[in-house]
Amino acid sequence: MADLSFDAVIVGGGNKALFLAMYLSKYGGMSVGIFERRHEIGGCLATEETSAPGFRGNTHANIILPWYFAPLYRDFPEFWDYGGQLDQYTVSDGSIFRKDQTCLAIYSEKHDPEQERTAKEIARFSRRDSEKWLKLWKLWRTDDMMRVQYDLLFNPAEDRISADIMNRQIGLYPLLIEADVAPDGLTLTASHLRAAKDTWESKELQYCVVRFALSGAYDVSDPGMGAQTFGLAATLPTLCFARGGTHQIAHAAHQVLVQNGCKFYTHAEVERVIIENGSATGVRLSDGSQVRARKLVVSTLNPRQLCFDLIGREHLDYRLARRVEQLENSFCCLMWYSFAIHQAPKYQAAAFNPDIDETFWLGLAEDSDPEHVARECHYNRLGQFPPLEDYSPTVWCHSLVDPAYAPPGKHVAQNEQLGPAAGLHTEAEWLEIKKKYAEDLMTIWQRHAPNMNWDNVIGVDTNSPYDNLRMKNLAPNGSMGLLDRIAYQVEGNRPTPELANHRTPVKNLYATGAAWHLGANCGATESYNCYKIIAKDLGLGKPWGEKGREDPDSLIAEHRGVVRRVRDSLKKA
Repeated sequence: MADLSFDAVIVGGGNKALFLAMYLSKYGGMSVGIFERRHEIGGCLATEETSAPGFRGNTHANIILPWYFAPLYRDFPEFWDYGGQLDQYTVSDGSIFRKDQTCLAIYSEKHDPEQERTAKEIARFSRRDSEKWLKLWKLWRTDDMMRVQYDLLFNPAEDRISADIMNRQIGLYPLLIEADVAPDGLTLTASHLRAAKDTWESKELQYCVVRFALSGAYDVSDPGMGAQTFGLAATLPTLCFARGGTHQIAHAAHQVLVQNGCKFYTHAEVERVIIENGSATGVRLSDGSQVRARKLVVSTLNPRQLCFDLIGREHLDYRLARRVEQLENSFCCLMWYSFAIHQAPKYQAAAFNPDIDETFWLGLAEDSDPEHVARECHYNRLGQFPPLEDYSPTVWCHSLVDPAYAPPGKHVAQNEQLGPAAGLHTEAEWLEIKKKYAEDLMTIWQRHAPNMNWDNVIGVDTNSPYDNLRMKNLAPNGSMGLLDRIAYQVEGNRPTPELANHRTPVKNLYATGAAWHLGANCGATESYNCYKIIAKDLGLGKPWGEKGREDPDSLIAEHRGVVRRVRDSLKKA
């Protein structure tokens, strides 16, 4: 590769790299070069024809939340029209309980903005939970609640302890008491499982909340997470998907970047950061060529790759190196399968509620006991699959609500469930594991939806933690969360306190990615927070500081704008 030079060089071309590059180019006024090892940019914003020709499935991210791209909608108004569009099912989350053929449907904000339909469904199991659900939903949409949420999402660690942010948290407490969700000592130290049991009377609602915590990359039995459990519950009506596939979001970012002069290089693996006099001055590629960075380098790889491959131990102090070595990343390795099918699943539980057939994040459970989810987590820690009665998969069928996913009259259905860490088995063993898992999953699925049998299947893509290693930053275990989401690896500790503010021990070398706060999602938090640090250090443009665009209120306005856009799509249908 010929000698190249940019103001900013970004290592990796995943979603965090794209979103950060948008800010560096437009508001930082920098020339930006993105260097990606694979054949295309976008990373886990990936939608491919995998199960059969014409059947498109998202091979990684599927859930999108209304706040994921709030800064992008504000600072790049064209982002929505370029393809960063969201939508919702009738039912955004739910679970089926096979033994008694009941189900619980959590209706989407699009179809149930006041959550009254959802409350009626919850009341079939618990009147008390129904009333609390409405209180929680009312609280969740208040300015006070949303300001606190956005403060915690879209600020780097060093800014989250500011007086303004802390005072807003204190001011929220009376509202939490009124909604009967104020965290006490038990909640603050509890696991998601314990907190859900403490908050909700019905096992059915407990199950839905706990299963979604697992989708957030939490081991539901880990202590110290209970304060977040009620927030996960309030999130359930807001689950969205990407119209046309999550790769459309990567296309939208690419369109913005091309117009701002960003350059992309695929099949270009960065081997090392060039460090001169303690400062990053460029990168060396695997072919030996060098790229100069006039102002900064940003890594989007995982912390081990950042510290030991790109930087080198000689530039690290003992404590940081030791902490990075000890990072845990063996949990939330997933089996992500995609099925091309003739008919969409038809669930027996539709006799209890017909809307369950059009549910986005649908849990398939033997019964409503949330301990099934906890046991699946336990077996996963042992590197094993649980017994079939403890399987807790989620399934979805995007083609029910978006014709872009499958040919006319056909459908594509997908699933998510825990699997062993990639390194626990050889490639040959993984081939056998994937075959067996497909059979076991179909056994479970058919118990809930009799038409989900092999005669209904046109083709299947078997995506496992081992296959996920095609994404370099998911190494070594193929975990979609990059790091386990445990108390000492979240928020100001993610990935370590020394790295949490996106700075590294090397001057002008920054880092971001899903191993940073908030992590384990395809949103813009990690990119936006990294840019805030860079802008502070280098005196770059700060769109959040302009009049009328201040955080968090302008971001909340964008969030509500997304909700309106999604709801308005009903009028066009």
